[in-house]
Amino acid sequence: MNKKIIAFTLVYAVIMAALLFITLNYNWNPSGYSYESDGSTVVIKEGLGQNEAAELDIAENMSEILLLQTAIQNVESHWQVDLVVISLFFPLILFSVFKETQPFKEQLPHNWFVWITIGIIAIYAVATVPSYIGEIQSVHERVNALIK
Repeated sequence: MNKKIIAFTLVYAVIMAALLFITLNYNWNPSGYSYESDGSTVVIKEGLGQNEAAELDIAENMSEILLLQTAIQNVESHWQVDLVVISLFFPLILFSVFKETQPFKEQLPHNWFVWITIGIIAIYAVATVPSYIGEIQSVHERVNALIK
């Protein structure tokens, strides 16, 4: 196997491993907020270091806390789906970068394969980024409403 392909795969694996590590171990998501509940209180945490942004009594803010939890869970589930999709893009990117690895070479010219790959990634980005913006904005609005 080509050393460049191995290096490319290694870099991609390290990036994906880092994303999985911070997502699973630190409850990180693109909104930057997470929460922990112990039954009577909810602690809103901010950032990768999970600095405490606020501690709220559930009984006093029940509806707002539930809306915040739902908003954060929406972002988290969207992020988990995106991690899977990003990992599925790897073969397309690998085949586009390394011409010799491309399948169906006889049926599909390499330039077409590259443009199809770019198109697939662009379509997915266009479909997912606007919903991220709305979800993240919703989380920030909920946090601001609870903290004030």
